[in-house]
Amino acid sequence: MEDINLYTLLFLVLAGTMGSLTSTISFIRAGKVDFKFVIKLFPITVIGAALGAYVVHFVSAEILKPLILILLVIVAFYTLVKKDWGKDAKYKGLTRKKMILLLVIIFAIGFYDGFLGPGTGSFLLFSFLIIGFDFVQAAGNARIFNFGSNIAALIIFLSMGTVNFAYGIPMGLAMVAGALAGTNFAIKKGASYVRILFICVTILLIGKNVLNYFHIF
Repeated sequence: MEDINLYTLLFLVLAGTMGSLTSTISFIRAGKVDFKFVIKLFPITVIGAALGAYVVHFVSAEILKPLILILLVIVAFYTLVKKDWGKDAKYKGLTRKKMILLLVIIFAIGFYDGFLGPGTGSFLLFSFLIIGFDFVQAAGNARIFNFGSNIAALIIFLSMGTVNFAYGIPMGLAMVAGALAGTNFAIKKGASYVRILFICVTILLIGKNVLNYFHIF
């Protein structure tokens, strides 16, 4: 991995952890987290993220960028086409096969979050929409997993003494403020507004990844 990419990742992980913790607490307080569902999968994302954070020191993150860009386009397109998707909650549990598949997906997303990171929230939210949660519930559950993967990656980086607090803490405080505003907005406005925000953020991520991929930005 190029030094600048790893250096940037190291303080983004700290900032991201602070932001995800803030939004996690807000969603929990609003009762938008399904703990019976979360507790079964939470350890998987933590393990995946810890492994990803360890591997990123030895393998360039560049190898994942084309795949991530394609997946983000698929997520945005599918959400735009399915206009009523995520409007109402339809989750009624998982079969054994679906649970195994979801375990694999959650592990992969956790690994990606520890390894590279951008777009993790979109992938988690998309996964929970597929199995029947509405947008607000999916966002609440996604925040729990996002925090788990963030904290796992942060612990690995801290153990290696590679976290830049000078950049991470100020950025983290800004993300805390943004997380408070965003979660309160999501909880008050409901699923239809979260859908619009989700699409906008995903499209912005696509644009950012295109610029980065072609070294324009």
